[in-house]
Amino acid sequence: MSTPKDAVCSEAASDPWGVWMARAQRGDKQAYHTLLQAVEPYLRAIARRMLGHEDVDDAVQEILLVVHGIRHTYQPGRPFKPWLSTIATRRCVDLLRRRQREGARMGEAVDAETFADAGPEPADVVARVQREVRIRRAVDGLSPGQRDAVHLLHLQELSPREAEHQGRQSAGALKVASHRALKALRRALQGEQDDAT
Repeated sequence: MSTPKDAVCSEAASDPWGVWMARAQRGDKQAYHTLLQAVEPYLRAIARRMLGHEDVDDAVQEILLVVHGIRHTYQPGRPFKPWLSTIATRRCVDLLRRRQREGARMGEAVDAETFADAGPEPADVVARVQREVRIRRAVDGLSPGQRDAVHLLHLQELSPREAEHQGRQSAGALKVASHRALKALRRALQGEQDDAT
């Protein structure tokens, strides 16, 4: 008959990362440091597979920041690697989307420079930048819960159930916060537009 100590040894052998994370959640800084060092090569492999050799260091750092921010959501006793893999994959997808958006913006900027006179920036580029600044200001004015909901549901494009596991709110609370955030953003952006006219 196995003792509780045998069960702990068996669990540590089968999922050491999960054991280290559980210890880290209880405040063991050494276990957390060991975990972060152990998972880095795994995260590099995921980032390299999804992003190529470009942006691997940035991707690993961003994944580790996300893990640090949501480490409380890991449930001890559950397999750690799938939890980590999901976070890493989503972050890499976000980075790919950002890369595509930046590539599209660069293409637009090159097109604008190619076809524009040697004068000031085209009005549509200036208008786009001003709009982005207004949106950022409006998002910064939201409550923390509403900002989280916008970030998880709209920027990361997670479902409410997925967002619930990464955030600090239930799926229902996230939906309500998102709805209120969008209303507040509409009001704020409409108010700025009215002031500008």
